[in-house]
Amino acid sequence: MFTLKLKWSALLGAAMFVTGTAFAQDSGPLLDLLVKKGIVTDQEAEELRADLVKDFAANTSAGKLNLSSDLTELKISGDVRVRYEYRQGQNLAGDNLERGRFRYRVRPAITGQMGDWFFGFRLENSTNSRSSNVTMGDDAGPFAKTNDAVNIGQVYIGYRVNNQWTLTAGRMPNPFVNTLLVWDGDINPEGFAEQFKTTVGATTYFVNLGQFLYDSANPQNSIAPTINRQDQYLLGWQGGLTYKVNETSTFQLAPTLYMYVNNKPTAKTFAGAFTAANATAINNLAVLDLPFEYATVVKGDTPFRLFGDLAYNTDGKNRAQKYGRPDLDNQVWAWQLGLQYGKAKLKGEWDAQVYYQQTDLFALDPNLVDSDIFDSRVNVEGIVFGANYKLTNAVTFTATYANGKTRDKSAISPGAGDVGITTLNKYNLLQLDVVTKF
Repeated sequence: MFTLKLKWSALLGAAMFVTGTAFAQDSGPLLDLLVKKGIVTDQEAEELRADLVKDFAANTSAGKLNLSSDLTELKISGDVRVRYEYRQGQNLAGDNLERGRFRYRVRPAITGQMGDWFFGFRLENSTNSRSSNVTMGDDAGPFAKTNDAVNIGQVYIGYRVNNQWTLTAGRMPNPFVNTLLVWDGDINPEGFAEQFKTTVGATTYFVNLGQFLYDSANPQNSIAPTINRQDQYLLGWQGGLTYKVNETSTFQLAPTLYMYVNNKPTAKTFAGAFTAANATAINNLAVLDLPFEYATVVKGDTPFRLFGDLAYNTDGKNRAQKYGRPDLDNQVWAWQLGLQYGKAKLKGEWDAQVYYQQTDLFALDPNLVDSDIFDSRVNVEGIVFGANYKLTNAVTFTATYANGKTRDKSAISPGAGDVGITTLNKYNLLQLDVVTKF
């Protein structure tokens, strides 16, 4: 019996050495089995458990990691990307502006759970809200680091009220179902969000609500001169569904309304009327958005996706009038339509997608649209091609090409882009990425 006990103890110790802290915390079931088999007594099991934990803490570096007893899950993740990018813009006279550059991005993140509470924290190496890229060599000297910085990209805390409701506060991942037509994928809005989800039969219903601080007045009431200011907010209401058509097909629809609060002349940054000279103003924006998607499989098991988005600024006519172009008060629509073949998940897999996109001059908030596709601009249209190939399970090669132009050449194509041409006759973008995720 002693030899048998020694054998099982050695087996336990070896298993714990391999599996680490998780085994030290969860060795109870195996010890209970040894007790049930009569191999060890209850007291011997408790002593063995204490010895294993003690040995692990004393003899392994992982055992010295001291975590809060309230922490139920901790995950370290992130991504690193190296990119070559080429942008080319042509003005109405046919002159070209070109920009080719090598860039990189790193975004380490920590997420955790403490029962029904959760948190997230992510660092990024750029201050730009719509880009985490740093351009190689674009600093104050050979191999200097003046453009390399550590910034907080995400920091949030949340609470899962029950299986249906989740509440989040802070700088968070975008809680809305969205596309690059309306939102740049790098934007992490600041404020509060409430999310609801429930499944009835083949249909999952969801509600996403957001109250985001768009710009802080700071101070709200100045002394000299006396100006009463208020914080500006972006509010969003989204209600949608995902319907399981069959075992391999789903359809999703997510109608949304975005509205802006306290856009007054005394606001700090985004005040006044949207004009060629004030292209960041957010007056007269009440956007109805309708992203949709149909996902299925073709040729047996190859994923296939039809996706799109349709947006309409219900106050666009007034936005056009304040811009000084009432003759363009029909320029209030934006839409996207595309398809994707395949889904790159594992080594050797690939996917490809193509979509067409059009954004009228008064349709969307120019501060939110994607910074890469069509250079952060509105009053543009064009086509986009993209492809991904998995070099390993963790490393992906990505290629993106976009070709666009100004939609109405009697007006500018405003936006905070990288190509310094106000009216684009033509626009081309090429991006080649190698991305690793951990």
